[in-house]
Amino acid sequence: MGLEIYRQNNVKAMLCMFIGMFFFSIADAQSKFLTDYLHPMQIAWARWLVLFCCVIVFICLRGVKILETKHLFLQILRGVTVALTVAFFTIGLSFVPLAEAVAITFITPIIVTILSAYLLGERVGKRRWTAVIIGFFGTVMITRPSIENLNSGLLFPFLAAMFFAIRQIISRRVSYEDDVQTTVAYTALTSIFLLSVCLPFFWIDVPSELDAITLLSLSAFSALGEIFIIYALSIGLAVVVTPIHYTMIIWAVIYGYFLFGEVPNISMIFGTLVVIFSGIYIAHREHRLSTRG
Repeated sequence: MGLEIYRQNNVKAMLCMFIGMFFFSIADAQSKFLTDYLHPMQIAWARWLVLFCCVIVFICLRGVKILETKHLFLQILRGVTVALTVAFFTIGLSFVPLAEAVAITFITPIIVTILSAYLLGERVGKRRWTAVIIGFFGTVMITRPSIENLNSGLLFPFLAAMFFAIRQIISRRVSYEDDVQTTVAYTALTSIFLLSVCLPFFWIDVPSELDAITLLSLSAFSALGEIFIIYALSIGLAVVVTPIHYTMIIWAVIYGYFLFGEVPNISMIFGTLVVIFSGIYIAHREHRLSTRG
């Protein structure tokens, strides 16, 4: 009976993760669309608006007890990394194709592995280091760096992946003693505060009702995506749920092709597959080692 519930939870978690990634992919496509009319920082701020409102309502209903934490500095720092992740990714969307920007962020598990070794002192074996190296070559295939094909806009998705990896490292530390709802609250409050401080310097009047509706809906889709993903990670094994993250590339390619006329090349497709394989293998090895411990 227990095994059956365990399997059902993992299946439910995978479904929730899939839905969450679907919502995030819609928000990414809408962000890409809006970069032609609004400043990326303005779009990044809007992505957190609905979740921020949800947190405020939750605090009013449950009280400030939700903000009690044993890691105040780390919680605030995590919120800063989230704000920077969204800001850099949105800026990147104004320079590079949607699918390419999403594919570059897939290097996050590779960066997490490297940072875990040097910042947390975690032991990383030869197999995971091999996966890191393979993932690096996959990234080179995606970006195709050369003098003739130098796109400085690729730097922004790389920075987004870097800060997202730092966010993951911090999440590991605070998750042992703080509730998920506390982490979400600090993330929303810190992110919206930091981006709001920057907003007056980048604000552009929304040119049409369609753009205003798109801006509000991308905020709603971002909030829904965050909620579904948090729930998925709370009921299912990370090693089972995390690979579903890679379904984002499917939606990114579809939206990129039909909405923006972006056609991925063979190098980008093959490089993405290599990075996905590397990320899944790293997650699998981490799970194997954790179960042995």
